[in-house]
This record gives sequence, structure tokens and C-alpha cells, in this order.
Amino acid sequence: MEGVLAVLRPKPGVTGLEYRARCYDILLLDSKTPPGDKVRPAKYLPMFFLKVVDEEPREIVLSQLYKITGGDHGPGIKGERAVSINWSHLTDYDYRRGSLSRFSLFCVPVNPLDKLNRRFVEQAQTSPGFYSLDYVIEVLNNGSVNFPTPTKSLLLLLESWLRAKHFQQSAVESLFCSRAEYRIHLTVHNPAFIPSRIAMEEEVANLPPEIQLTANEALAKMMSIEKCDIVVMNSLFGTGLPYKTKTNKHVENPHWPMVPDYNKITIPDPLNTAVQPGWREKYPLHSSAAEGDITRINELIGKGLQHDKKDSISWAPIHYAAWYEQSVAVSALLNAGCSPNLADREAMTPLHMAAKKGNLQVAKVLLRNRGIDVNARDKEGQTALDICGTFSGRTWKHEEVATLIRHSYDSPYFEILEVFLMDGESHKLTCDEETEVHQLNKQMMDELGMPYEPYSDIFTIWICSKSLELQLKPEHKPTTHMNNWQARTIRMLTDANPVTETPMLKWRRNAKMSIQTEKQLLHPRAIDLLFHEAHHNYISALYPCSDQDAINFAAMLLRLKHGNLESSQAKAFLSKEKNLHDLLPSPLLSSKGHGHWSSKIVKEFNNKYHGKDLTPATLKRQFLSQCQNLTVYGSAFFTGSLIKDSSRGSRPVRCHIGVNDVGIHIIDEETKRKLHSFLYNEMDWEHVQEIWHYLVIHEASRPGWSRNSGKVLVKVRSWQAGSMSYLMQQISAVHRRPVSYALDIWPLY
Repeated sequence: MEGVLAVLRPKPGVTGLEYRARCYDILLLDSKTPPGDKVRPAKYLPMFFLKVVDEEPREIVLSQLYKITGGDHGPGIKGERAVSINWSHLTDYDYRRGSLSRFSLFCVPVNPLDKLNRRFVEQAQTSPGFYSLDYVIEVLNNGSVNFPTPTKSLLLLLESWLRAKHFQQSAVESLFCSRAEYRIHLTVHNPAFIPSRIAMEEEVANLPPEIQLTANEALAKMMSIEKCDIVVMNSLFGTGLPYKTKTNKHVENPHWPMVPDYNKITIPDPLNTAVQPGWREKYPLHSSAAEGDITRINELIGKGLQHDKKDSISWAPIHYAAWYEQSVAVSALLNAGCSPNLADREAMTPLHMAAKKGNLQVAKVLLRNRGIDVNARDKEGQTALDICGTFSGRTWKHEEVATLIRHSYDSPYFEILEVFLMDGESHKLTCDEETEVHQLNKQMMDELGMPYEPYSDIFTIWICSKSLELQLKPEHKPTTHMNNWQARTIRMLTDANPVTETPMLKWRRNAKMSIQTEKQLLHPRAIDLLFHEAHHNYISALYPCSDQDAINFAAMLLRLKHGNLESSQAKAFLSKEKNLHDLLPSPLLSSKGHGHWSSKIVKEFNNKYHGKDLTPATLKRQFLSQCQNLTVYGSAFFTGSLIKDSSRGSRPVRCHIGVNDVGIHIIDEETKRKLHSFLYNEMDWEHVQEIWHYLVIHEASRPGWSRNSGKVLVKVRSWQAGSMSYLMQQISAVHRRPVSYALDIWPLY
């Protein structure tokens, strides 16, 4: 991938809501040509090669700026920060995946006082220089200066991005403020200290006024108290800041000033403050539950450890999970079959403990379980609800738990739905007939320990069977659709035998999510889920790609699944054709001999993946990153038949139809080759209901013409035509693409 630098130097008046190109200077390079050369000299944005796609690029970007501005030969420009420019919302230019996907554009703001070294500029081959942005845009439009095609597109994208920033409050000020580590150097340990690298008199004078004032004021205070033996300074005193003088809460650290050996700290007996030596080793499942380590919990249960075994104080693992407020661990134990009503020697259940701790999340997980007994009483005859009202240290948190328990009396859960992830794992969720998709989504995020924002928009519930997969709306009620699936939905949207179409719920990627949004996700569980879904679609040949892409995917999967094999081991493994089926889609494998693929995969594996320090998480990110460059990636898939030429009686071609944030893509069901791809701004479409249902794709209407007046490009026959049309309408609206759709709306999905 190529990185592109948009180095901006602000001028006075740059802040404010009104965008003015003349308030910016931008750094461009010159391509010098020998005398007599017919090639026109060109100005272009600095570019460099990004080796690792998932590496934090900031340091790489800033070091490139320092290098091209002469940092290796004298003072160079260091830059304030590197801001990645997301152009997914910009629709005035070519957004088609692949046209600009190999470029990553970074805005690098610099200090208004930063100047280029004149001697370096005169000697440099590329002659870097700052040019007023309004001049650059003007000559870009009139063609008086030659710009390479990528630079043209990226400059126009940069201007649109800057214009949008001016409408966001404080965005421009934040963009050009001094970088954080620079401010910290001047203020943390001693606010009067100026680092030696900027201590020269002429440079200190150029520091921002607020930093100079802070340093001078602090220096004066320190000089006035230098003769004192002991000085205690309150950083909040006399500042005028809205802080209270009284302490609301304090926490004592029993280990201060000693540094404890954390490996020897054991979890104490909650009913006896004495530490029990060897407790962690004797009860590993109890310890993992207390720490919330769900990976270890599942591993230990898989090895045969009993989830309901009690320790010396009659606590089971679920008691420790509830007491130490580990809701994810409570959920994992319940999913493994643990009873929510296990009682200790004081007859306290996990719900009693959640009530005593005032932990709403643990109480929610417990109350969602079908077998929960909310009326269970401890040895003192108290229910969990009683504890919420009588506990001596009760707070507003205990009242929230009490409200939740009261609600469970009014609307008890009576059904368990199993929701599958793309890696085969499943979670059992509790619901009733009125439970909606967005509520199940919340349960899933609690189960997986993922924050509600932003992941409530990233993943959602799908209902799937052998011939049909549909994404449910947030307000849909999954139990209703599961009950209607074979009797109604399958008959309406497919010609399959309903008896063979057993429905199941899956938690998958939201088809309406854009690729740019997905690239910003960081949660490791989210990356893992997206990887498994992408891998499933790739192996199923639903992501048509070039041979080189397939070879790279296969080499990546070989390293991910089988580790850092030696070259001879990799060659021996790939010599067996059955092993290639886990790495390549079947249509590709059958198109050429397995020897052709195995030799190329081994070569790719040795060049890029053997001996490299690559973790599974890194490999999954790389796999996803390469998938995201495929036009079909992120599609919701439907089935139908492509009508080639009905007038000549040609047979329809069975196909898969993918709909994503780019457009619609038609794939031959037999060969798995992509037949057509149409962008939203290239087409209109309509759902036509005759004897069959058709999705008809037209050329995009010209201004002033009626909708769907263009030439018919493609006609697809499918019972799911209405669902496709509706999803295309929704995605077009979400991503602000030109919206052209039929007036009829498919009522169900």
C-alpha cells in the first residue's frame, strides 16, 4: 500500500467555520526532467511505501516528512501528527473500491513557523516547496501545471475533507494544536523546565505564549520558596478550577511504598481475610472465574473440570464470578450448564451476591437465565430483593438491581434462543415473544464483553437456512420470524422445500456497515468475528479475486492455521490435494492442477510469512485488510437467475447476487466467476412483479429524465428481488450515495 502525505501549513485566519483555501500552504515535490525531454515536469504529493498495513503509521509518516524535508542533512520538519483521511463520505469523486484503495492519504499539520532549509531545497532532486492551496486548486482546474492522476484525485479529496472539517466545532483548532508529547515535555515533571533540544534563546522566544507564561509563573513560584525545608504543593489550590476542596472518596494502597510480587498474590477467602496458600493452584476454575478469564474457563471446562464444584468455603466458580463482578465469566459458566441457583453454606446464590454488591450487569446475566429462582432465600430468610433494600451500604446501584428484579416478576423469561457466531461458537440468550433484535444484540455484546458503542451498529442478528440468509431489522422479533420461517418466509422468497430449511440465528456483520467504518474497529473479538465471516465467504468462493490474491490468502491461512512451517514441511503439506481445500476455493483449485497452486503458495509463504514475527491477531487483520479491497467484500448474498436475452430464448444463468456499500455484484453460481458489478451512482433499479419477481438494473438516469428511463443493463429473476431492492435503497441512503429505487417496498425484510 502507498502512503501519501498532505503536509499543511496554516496561515493567520485559518480557524473558524468558513473554509478558505488561501489560508493553507501545502507541500509538493517537483519531478525534474533533463533538458530536451518531452515529458512535462510535474508537481506531486510526497508518497512512500507502507510495509505493514496494521502497524500504527504515525511514526512512519512523520519520519518520511522529516526525511523529505532534509532531516538527514540538517534541520527537517517534524510535523505535529499524522491524521488518516477517510474519504468514504465523499461522493463527488471516484470511490469505486480499487481505484484509490491502494493509497492511504495522511494529513500532516505542521507549525506555521516551519520553513524548508533553502540549501537543501536547492540540492534536492525533488525540490520540495510549500505552495498556497488556492493556487494549487486553481492550476489543477485550468491545467496550467501538470499533476499525476493520483495527485489530482487526492488533492480534490483533501479539499473536500478540509471543507468538512471547518463545519465541525474545534476540529481545525485541534488539528493544528501542538502535539501531546511536546506539551508534556514542557509541563509534566517541572513546568519551568525547557528541554535542551529547544533551549536556544531564539527558539524559546518562538514557543506558544501560553507555554512561556506557564513556565515563567512556575519558575517565579519555585524561586520564592527555594529556601524552605519542606514544601507541599496542592496543584489545584488557587487555580480557580471548579474542583471541590473536600474528598469524595479515597482508596488506600496497602502495598505502598513497597512493590508487591504480583505472582504470589492470591485471592482471599471472602468470608475470612486470611490468605489461603495454594488456593489458586488447587481451584484453577474458581480463580479464573474470579479474574474473568473466559478463555481459561472454557479451556478448563473442556478438560473436564466441574463447573459446579465447591471449594473449602462451599463457593462454586459462579459465586466467585458474581462476587468479583465478572459478568462475562458468569455468562460463560451459565452457557456451560452451571445452575444459577447454586447456594453456598450461607444459602446465598449468585443473585444474592449480585444484589449485595449492587452489580447490575451480573444481575442482568443471571435474570436472563430461564431457570433462575428469584425467590431463593438465604439462611437469614432474605431474597435478593430483600438484600437490595436492607443492605447497610446500599447505594443507587442497589436500587437499580432491585428495579430489575421487580421487573423480572412482571415479565419472566420463558424461552432460550441459540445464536451462532461465524466461528461455530454459540450463545444461549433468553427472550420472550416481544423481545426484539436490538435487545438480543445487547445480550450478545454483554456475553462477548464488547462495548455497546459502536458495536451495536457493527454486528446484528441474521436468520439463515440452507437456501436463504436474511438480516433482521432492529425492531424485528426473532421468535416470530423463526416460527414463520418454514411456513411463510421460505415459500415466499425461495422455491426450496421448506422441510429442509431449518432456521438458525447467526450474529454477523451488519450489511449496511461501510468498509471505512470497519477499518477503524479495534476490539480483538470484533476482528476475530469479521475474520471468520470473511474466511467463510472466501472459501465458499463468494469473493471472486485474482490468482495472486488467492495465493496470498492461501499463504496467510497456511501460517495462521499451521504455524511457522519450514519450507520443506510446507511443501510436503501442500503436496496433498485435500490440504489445499482449506486454503483455496474449490472452483479455483479445480481450474488448474494442485501442483500449480502448491508451488506458488509455498513461494509466497516463504517470501512473506516464514520466519516473520506474526501473531494470529496480526494475520487476521492482514487477511481482513486484503479482503476489504475486493469489490464484493461485505455483501449480503441472495440467489436468482440472470436473464441473458429472453427474446432469443437463452437459458437463465443461476447466480449469487451480492449487495454491499459499493453496489450490486452478480456471480455465476456454477463457476463462481463475477459476471457484473454496478455502482449505485451508475444505475437505477426497480422491482418488477409479474409471474416472477424481477430486479431490473438500468443505466443511471440523466438530469431531467424520469427514473429508470435508461437502457436496461441486467435483468435478474428472483423471489428475493424485493429484498434486494429494499436493501439497496437502505444502503444507498446510509452512505449518501445517489438514491434510485423502485417505489414498491418489500414489507418483511
